[in-house]
Amino acid sequence: MNGDLKIDELWSLKLKPSDLYNIERWPSDKPATGGGHTYIQVPKRLVADVLAFLREAYPDKGVPVILEVNNRARPDLEAERLEFWEKSSGRMRIARQNRHGQARLRAWSPEMGFPSLEQYQDTGDAATLLDSIGGLHIYLARAADGTVWAGYTVGNPSEADSQLPFADILWGDSPGGYWRYEAPTK
Repeated sequence: MNGDLKIDELWSLKLKPSDLYNIERWPSDKPATGGGHTYIQVPKRLVADVLAFLREAYPDKGVPVILEVNNRARPDLEAERLEFWEKSSGRMRIARQNRHGQARLRAWSPEMGFPSLEQYQDTGDAATLLDSIGGLHIYLARAADGTVWAGYTVGNPSEADSQLPFADILWGDSPGGYWRYEAPTK
């Protein structure tokens, strides 16, 4: 996972079946009232972690925190804009992530191997899929040069990846979290 990228900070989030369903939902499956959410929800317990990574305070209503993000799987692609917005009850959302109605971050797209649902599949199907792959975490990693990279992991780490200092928040049952490199003190 780490490769030749020196990671200084990392934030991750384990996707729930409802998140996967909502970012995969087809236009024909739109709720009768409203459009249904098309974002990835950051639960309240992980908001402090994402804000630490973003190096921002909780955003005011109607004012997004914007991040330029590169694709870890395809570093040759141009950086993309990723928006974080406030949400009720102290939660946050990663906006515009439904692949059928918006331009989802390419690093989290089926073209990069990201798990997907077919038309007419629902939250139950999303749960079955996530169980079959051992879970799905999205992540943002800040490199030593300040660039931000997006990617995802599934299942459990390889033997080598399990030795990474942030492995505990990036695979398996972890809900996600924040990790920052701390230089050893003398």
